[in-house]
Amino acid sequence: MVPSWLPAVLTTSLLAHLNLLLLLSETDEGARLRASLRRLMRRLTGEPGLGRLRWWYLPLAATVGMVIVMSYDFATGLFSCVVPGSPTDIGGFLAQGQALWAGTNPFLVTSCGGTIHEPDGLASVLINAVGAPGGLVGIATVWSLVAIAVLPLVWVTAGPNRRFVTLVVATSPIYFPLVSSQIDGASNALVPVAVLLTLYLARRRELAATALGGFLASQRFPTLFPVLGLSGSLRRRWAAGLAAVGVFAAATGLSYVLWGSTFVNIVFVSQLGRRSFSLNFWGILLLQGWVPPGDALAIGQAVATVVLVAVVFFTVRSPLRAATITLVGVALLTQFLSFNILVWLLPVGLVGTRPRFWLWAIAVIGAFNYIYAWGMLAHLDGILWPAEVCDAVLTVLLLALFVDLWRARAPDSDSGPGPEASGPPAPTRIMTAPEVAAVDGSPSNAPS
Repeated sequence: MVPSWLPAVLTTSLLAHLNLLLLLSETDEGARLRASLRRLMRRLTGEPGLGRLRWWYLPLAATVGMVIVMSYDFATGLFSCVVPGSPTDIGGFLAQGQALWAGTNPFLVTSCGGTIHEPDGLASVLINAVGAPGGLVGIATVWSLVAIAVLPLVWVTAGPNRRFVTLVVATSPIYFPLVSSQIDGASNALVPVAVLLTLYLARRRELAATALGGFLASQRFPTLFPVLGLSGSLRRRWAAGLAAVGVFAAATGLSYVLWGSTFVNIVFVSQLGRRSFSLNFWGILLLQGWVPPGDALAIGQAVATVVLVAVVFFTVRSPLRAATITLVGVALLTQFLSFNILVWLLPVGLVGTRPRFWLWAIAVIGAFNYIYAWGMLAHLDGILWPAEVCDAVLTVLLLALFVDLWRARAPDSDSGPGPEASGPPAPTRIMTAPEVAAVDGSPSNAPS
């Protein structure tokens, strides 16, 4: 019998190698590799580069892959109630959607004979309600559509290098393996969807964009932070920020009116103090039992997060950089950084060459830690030090990415024109328009 973890490991490994090849082809030193890729594309499509790549090719490929993975999961009984009293994530989502239709509390539900505290807010409740009439298949379908939506949103948000950027995001080890192998990964994809959709809509309707971002943040409240951060880069910054906060507050208030303190405790309080495990430096403290009890730590983290958002709001003049800086900052500050949460960082793939390398390294270390160092050695065998080493390495990589994003001289280099930000130039030179066209296979100023 094939081990349940083997398909995910093979898929992650294959995509990690493919993604690295793409990233190397973008550098000055990757000229030979770039030429080889162009020859390969000429043989496959009759045209060098990615000129024949259309916006729907990659979402279609992701859809086919999701159908295959989900079919395998259903066929092998992964989503069934194997152990009574041990509900599955997808079963909890189904119960939450059914609870809304039945008029009961969607944050305290029963599945597989066990009680579940569902911490996903109003946006998630509504999505689960849409999928609930189709049962588990319906839930898998609606969240798969959310995850697949990342790719067309990358396409329309990125600039003239959109073909290459979308391909890089599609092959990232923190995209397809996460959103296809478990429903929690697909549901976490709503965070980059919210950020990318806000960035795209803000080009035309700033208030509507941030208002929508505020509503989608009601799924997971940390989503509000990058939406607020990028609001400071918009022309109507105060109105845009207030629109995000106002809609989020309205969704929260409505949820409180309907479901009372249970909603607040499960969606906010329990998540602020969650200490299951973590893949950043908090993981070391948790494994060693060094995290102090009480609320002081959560309060300190909340204050630090608010300060981060405020500094980004007032100082960063690029919407994309503001959003990605905030996302990486949240990943550093949270004491519960799971592998699924790394999918939040996908918008970093739009920023430029050097951040994409950091993102690749974060994905590889995070996958190794979650699947093997923590998931097997620490969790099953009690061998802690490999997971602690990975936690430390991942923290260093996140810090390096954070600093690079903050110091980037040419923000939004892959996402169209935008205001320049101050700061020293990045050590890695961003490719010029002719070089971008050589990789992308299309004129540097041509729309898609």
